[in-house]
Amino acid sequence: MDFNDVIATLDSNQPVAIREDKPPIPAGFQPLPKRDRIPRVGQIACGTPILAEENVEAYDEVPSDWHADFTLLCKGDSMEPKIKDGDVVAIHCQPMVENGEIAAVLIDGEATLKRVFLFDDHIELRAENPAFATIIRIGEAMNTVAIEGKAVGLCRKL
Repeated sequence: MDFNDVIATLDSNQPVAIREDKPPIPAGFQPLPKRDRIPRVGQIACGTPILAEENVEAYDEVPSDWHADFTLLCKGDSMEPKIKDGDVVAIHCQPMVENGEIAAVLIDGEATLKRVFLFDDHIELRAENPAFATIIRIGEAMNTVAIEGKAVGLCRKL
């Protein structure tokens, strides 16, 4: 039905059939995944830890299958090349991670994003960027470290 047919139908007070089916997805493309809208609650250091402040600054849409609870804006370059300054990282709240996973971590109330390695007598928080020293807490000092959650995805502007 072209434009003139629609006008003729309207002039004769006849109902107009509107197609509600979606156009087919072109070959080689996939539909967008189901998404969740989750809060961006602040910034996280990718470098020297920064004071953790949880205020909802914005909302981000991330794939539902990430099971993310909130996002954080990354500041710094300690996690480069994997995670860059300005990336938005999605976090799933959980108090423990597997060795080698990237997590949002609080150290004495300051937040940082690092790879976590837990041993019987110490914890290591490692940067991806070799220019940054590993943060190590031994014995009782391990109690100053709290894992807020696992990094499950990131968003980056092109």
